[in-house]
Amino acid sequence: MMPYGLVDCNNFYVSCERLFNPDLNGKVVVVLSNNDGCVVARSNEAKALGIPMGCPAFKIREYTREPVIQLSGRHTVYGDISRRVMAIMGAEVEDLEVYSVDEAFFTLPYDDVESNHTFLAGLVRKIYKWVGIPVSIGFAPTRTLAKIASHIAKKDRRITDGVYWLMRPEAIDIILRRTPIGDVWGIGRRLRETLQSRGVTTAAQFAAMPPSLVRTLFSVTTERTQRELLGQDCVAPSPVTMAHSSIMNSRTFARLITKRSEVQAAVVVFAKMCAKRLRDEHAVAGMVTVYVRGDRFRKDVPFYANSCQVRLLTPSSSTMTIVGQALAAFDSIYRDGFGYRKAGVLLTEIRSSEAVQLDLFDKHDEGKQRRLMEAIDGINQHYGTQVVTLAPDDPAGEWRPEHTHTQQGSRTLRIYTGFRPQQL
Repeated sequence: MMPYGLVDCNNFYVSCERLFNPDLNGKVVVVLSNNDGCVVARSNEAKALGIPMGCPAFKIREYTREPVIQLSGRHTVYGDISRRVMAIMGAEVEDLEVYSVDEAFFTLPYDDVESNHTFLAGLVRKIYKWVGIPVSIGFAPTRTLAKIASHIAKKDRRITDGVYWLMRPEAIDIILRRTPIGDVWGIGRRLRETLQSRGVTTAAQFAAMPPSLVRTLFSVTTERTQRELLGQDCVAPSPVTMAHSSIMNSRTFARLITKRSEVQAAVVVFAKMCAKRLRDEHAVAGMVTVYVRGDRFRKDVPFYANSCQVRLLTPSSSTMTIVGQALAAFDSIYRDGFGYRKAGVLLTEIRSSEAVQLDLFDKHDEGKQRRLMEAIDGINQHYGTQVVTLAPDDPAGEWRPEHTHTQQGSRTLRIYTGFRPQQL
C-alpha cells in the first residue's frame, strides 16, 4: 500500500501578506476576494473571533468589534509564492500532484514512520526557511484521510512538528469520532445539512452507514468519500492524468464598462492566462468559449449576456492561437449600447500535449508555435512576467478589480531563487 501525503500551506494568503509585512504577525488579518467583496482567507486570530470564510466584507463588524486588518487579494503574488513552495516539494518527494494554489498530494515509499517523519519535518522547516511560508503535512492511506491528518498537523505544531501520521486503524477510528461531518473533504454545506438531519454528525457515523444506502441516497461520488474514510483508496488509475477538465479565467469588473476596448482587453488577458496554465500543465485545449454579462440589477442600462464557442482545428496551448480565437468569439457576441460587468474565457476539451491529432487543413505550424511559446515563457520566467507580452494588452484598464485595502508601508522582501541576477 502506497499512502498519500498532503502538504497544505497554513492560512496561505494571510501568510503571503505577512511574508512581505511582518508587522501583521499576531494581528487579526483577513484577505478579501476580487473587488474586495468577501473574506477568502483568515488568520488564526480572525478564526478565533468567529469570522467565517466567505463573510461579506461589510458584515465583518457583525462578528467582532476588534480591529480587523482587511487586505485586498494579490493573486499574482500568491501564485508566484505557491510555485516556489511546490518547486521545493517536487524536488524532494515522488509523484507530486498540485491540487490547488496551497495544496498538493504526493507519495512516499511505505517505509517506517519514524524515518519518514524526520524527513518530512525537515521538509516543513526547509520550506519555511527558504520561502517563509508555514506548511503542514498529513499522511494517511487515502487522500480524504490525508486531508483530515493535515488539519490535525496545523492545530498544535509543538506536538506534531507540522507533520501528522494517520495510519493505524485504531487511531483513524478515534479521529473520525472527533471529526464533524462538515470537516470531511467532499461534504458540502447542503450534504452536511442533509446528513445532520438524519442524525449523522461525525465522520465516524458517516463511515458506518451502509455504502449501498449512501449511493442510493446521494451519489457514487459520496460513496467514494465514505469508502476513503474507511481506508479504501478510490482514486481511479489513469495512464494520462489531467489536473483539470476545463480551465477558466473570469472577473467581475469593479464598475460597469461601456467601452468595447476595455472589455476586449480583459478578454485578451484572460485568454493569455488560460494559455499559460495549459502550458504549465503540458496540455492543450480544443475548444475556446468567451462570455460577457451585464448587470441585471442596474435599471439605467439594458441587460445583455451572451457566449460563443470556437473549436480549434488542432488542439493548442499557443497564446497567439487561443487569443486569436477568443477575440473572434468576442467580436461575434459584443453589442454596443450595453454595459458589461463580467467577462471570462473558458478552455475545454483539454488533453495531454503529447496526444494531439493534427488537422490536414490547419495552416498553423504547431511545432513552430510550441518553440516560440517555450522561448517567450523562458524569457518571462527569467526577467519578469510582462517582459514579452501579446498586444493588445491593458494592464491598468478599468476592468481591473477594485483593491481599496492595500498595505501601506510594507517592507520589501527579496526572495532569492538560486541564481545571481546579471549586471545590466
